[in-house]
Order: sequence, then C-alpha cells, then structure tokens
Amino acid sequence: MTKNFDTIIVGGGPGGLAIGCLLAKEGISSAIIEKDPVLGGRYRSVDFHGCRVDSATHYLVSLSGSTEKTASYEYFSYLGIPLEQKYVPWTMGLVTKESPGQVSHFEMDPKLGAGNFFEFFAFATGVEMGDESRQEIMRVINLCSDMSQDECRCQVNICFSDWLDRYVQEPIAKAVMEGMGPVIGAPVSQVNFGFVANAWRTFLDAGAPMPWYPKNGTLETAMINPLVKYYTDHGGKVITNRVVRDITIEDGKAKGVVAADHQNNNMIEEYSASIVICAIPIFEAVAKNILRRELLTEDWTESIKRCAAMAGPDLSGFFLLRKDIVPRDGYGWRHIFDNDYGIPTYVGDLTLGSFINAVEPPGKQLITSMVAGTSELNPFGLTGQMDKVRQAHARWKESVEKGFPGFNDAIEYEGMNLQLNFTRYAYAVVPTEIDIQLPNIQGLYFGGDSIRSVGAQCSDKCFDVAFPVYERVREYLRS
Repeated sequence: MTKNFDTIIVGGGPGGLAIGCLLAKEGISSAIIEKDPVLGGRYRSVDFHGCRVDSATHYLVSLSGSTEKTASYEYFSYLGIPLEQKYVPWTMGLVTKESPGQVSHFEMDPKLGAGNFFEFFAFATGVEMGDESRQEIMRVINLCSDMSQDECRCQVNICFSDWLDRYVQEPIAKAVMEGMGPVIGAPVSQVNFGFVANAWRTFLDAGAPMPWYPKNGTLETAMINPLVKYYTDHGGKVITNRVVRDITIEDGKAKGVVAADHQNNNMIEEYSASIVICAIPIFEAVAKNILRRELLTEDWTESIKRCAAMAGPDLSGFFLLRKDIVPRDGYGWRHIFDNDYGIPTYVGDLTLGSFINAVEPPGKQLITSMVAGTSELNPFGLTGQMDKVRQAHARWKESVEKGFPGFNDAIEYEGMNLQLNFTRYAYAVVPTEIDIQLPNIQGLYFGGDSIRSVGAQCSDKCFDVAFPVYERVREYLRS
C-alpha cells in the first residue's frame, strides 16, 4: 500500500471529507486516515430497533439568509453534487402541567428580524416588552450589525456576560440577553462577545438564523456518502481502522503521521507527506498528544485549553413508540420549554424521526431528543456524568408527557447516546482565535468545526473552513 502522499488528512468526518474532496478535485494526492471502520464522524447514521436514524439530532444553520446561502450549499454546488435542503422553522414549544395535552408555540419569523426578541419575550412571559427595553435591545443589535466579521473576530477575548455588565444597564434588556443560553447552547458566562455579535448581526442582515436539514435522506446518506464517492472517484485514498499517534514535525515542518493499525495488532505504520491537515477537534489532538504541546505557542495553548473546557457531550435520546403520539403534520422539530420551573426553562429539543428522514418500522413512531450538555441546567462535563445525564433524560420525558399525554406509556424501546457537542467549544473566551494554521509550523493545517470562533454556525463551519484550508495548501505546494 502506498504510504507517500502530498497531503494526509487526520479524521474522516465532514471536515476531513470537505477538504479532501477539494484537494482531489485539484488532482492533489491525499489520504484520509480514520480511526473508525467507516467515514462520517458525527454525521453517521445508527440502527435502533428497526430504525435507521442520525446518531445525533443536528441541524446546520445559515447566518446569511436563505438555506441556499449556507457554506454547505455553496460547497456542494462547487463540486456539482446535488444537495436539496428544507428549512427548519426555529420553533419553541412551551408546556405546563396546568394545561395537559397543550403546547404553546412560537416560531422565529425572518420577516420580523430583531422583533423576534420582543415576540419571544411576550410568548415566554405573557407580558409585552416596554419601549425602553426594546430601544436598548435594538441599540445593541444595531451596534453589532455595524461590526464586520473581522471586527467580531477581534472580540473573542471578551466574555459576553462581562460585556453585558459593562454596556447594558436596562434590566429587562439585560435579562433577555442573559437568557440567550438555550439559543447559544452554553452559559453566557462562557462564550465570547465576538461570536454573539456575529450571530446578532444576522437578525438585521438576514432576518433570523435559518436552520435547515437535507430534504431527502439522513446526514449520512445525503451528505457523507456522496462526498466519499466523489473523493475516491477523484483519486483520494481512504485508510480506516487507523489511530493516528503522532503528527511528525521536523525542523519546523510537517513530514507525515504515525498511526496504529487496529486490524493488525496495532502495528505501527508511518505515512509521509509534506502537508498534514488535522481535521479532528484540535483539543482532542492535543489531549491525545497527536499534536504535541511543545509545538504550540503560549496563546494557542491557552485557547485550546479553554475550548476543551467547553467540549462536553450532548445527549441524544431515541424513543420508538408503539403508535403515533406526536402529530406528524405539525412542527417536526422544536425547542421544549417547561413553564413549571418558575420561569420557562429549556429542557431540550424534540424531533420527529420522519422529519429527519429516518427509516421507521410500519405502525411505529420514532422520536429523538437533543439535550445540550454544556448548559447550566445540564452540566454533564467532558466525561458525561451519568447521574446528570439520567436526570436530563428524565426531565425531558417528563416535560414531553405534559404536551403529549401517553408519550411515556407508548415507549416500546428507548436509548441514549452521548456525543461531543457541535461547534459550541469554539465559542470559548480565548486570548487568540485558533485559526487554520499554527504560526510556527509549516505544512500543518487545521480543519473542522473546532477552529475559528466566529463564522458559520454548527458544523456548517466544516464546509466554510474547507475553502481557505484548500487555498493555503495549494499555495504551499506551489511554493
């Protein structure tokens, strides 16, 4: 087997595949080295009691308007691979034990723009926001809208909650902004202002963030399988069941990687290349010593450490019901807020399996959940503490039962899956933004969604980052 390439890509998830396909299109020889038997990473599907469904409920998001403006759509169009998308309404569902069987809904309306903040406040509290609070929120959003993305990227060392304390004094406006944790997916005390400012710009520039999902197929069948085919059809090499142990650096330059063969008693193999692209989360590469700490600058070391602190797992729940309990003709996906905690409290997402194109056994209904593990309510931590996980799982079921009576009795099978959260680790407050290339190592680049604090949201960033990495690699090879 050939072990000499122009480029080696560590990790065969959407980030590694995205870069690999661009290189293959250009005719640059490359190999993707993946620890698992198949490619796909967190976009893979799983089998669950006769169902075929995503391993984790996940949506990509556009911050620039329609779904056709996403980095993913641009990327697939560039390769000439069809990718039909459907818009996912950003919907909140409010339940309470006082109104069994009823779910109050609020849907983000792109036409309202920043007005969505006021409408959501009224929905959650039953009270219209006063003029002074509205004016203060609009002042902040207008301020953020005037910031370019490059200016936002200069604000990643500022904590969002600290910024609020300093610049927002009106109490209702401040409370609304401090309550953005469920939207962000992490406490506002842990995220940087640059990221939030970039997201807020969306409300004036594009109306609202627009989540989307493939129109046909799961994330694996609609996105991963076509990319794998494109990559291999254009000469890319896929090497699976290999755990990369070390990125080889000599005299300040990348020289290849050392990997262990899972299928051959972990025998050590060496692969040479003048370019190495690390497409697994950068904090994972450092923790496993694939990327040695002594190679990092001081500010990168601290930034990676802070991102790792936010790298806890999300909880996915899978529920196969004996019959339909959740209406199929309503909202296919919604944030569930429970009003019985004193204030409306976000407990997780509910998704119809049919909405995410899952395969379901006849006469059954598949429901999935997503509970963010980096929220103040659910601090799972990087190790996924099972007592906290079980509490969150039970809390979600209890809340869904209020809106859809009979849900728990209809469960035939249920399961849980813990999986590294999408992108939120990159929102950390860092001394410097982790970018696509270390300043002191030639030929070593980074892809995926764990770099660049500001930009495309969720793992849409994988496809956004792929283009500048590809351009940088091409320039390096030419030089």
